[in-house]
Amino acid sequence: MRIFSAAAVAAVLAGGIFAGAAPANARMADPGLKLPSAVESVACRTVRERVHRPGGAVVWRSRRVCTPEFVRPRPRCWSERQRVVRPNGTVIFRSVRRCR
Repeated sequence: MRIFSAAAVAAVLAGGIFAGAAPANARMADPGLKLPSAVESVACRTVRERVHRPGGAVVWRSRRVCTPEFVRPRPRCWSERQRVVRPNGTVIFRSVRRCR
């Protein structure tokens, strides 16, 4: 009998809690609220492209592709041929890249 009365008291208390609770209402999220993007916007990315030369050779070239609004000031660079005289008297020309 004790077990029955303890179970009955527990049922009455649980019923009282559930009966007195306010009904649940679904709340809609704010449509203006956005989650942060899982993808970051990157200013520049490196792209490798396959180039076929006229002789049939295939080479890979890397180039940077940047978004239009991102402009990084680059140093001015130029290529010049430099004449080098070796100790044995031979002359060679080297291409040197100069930047400011």
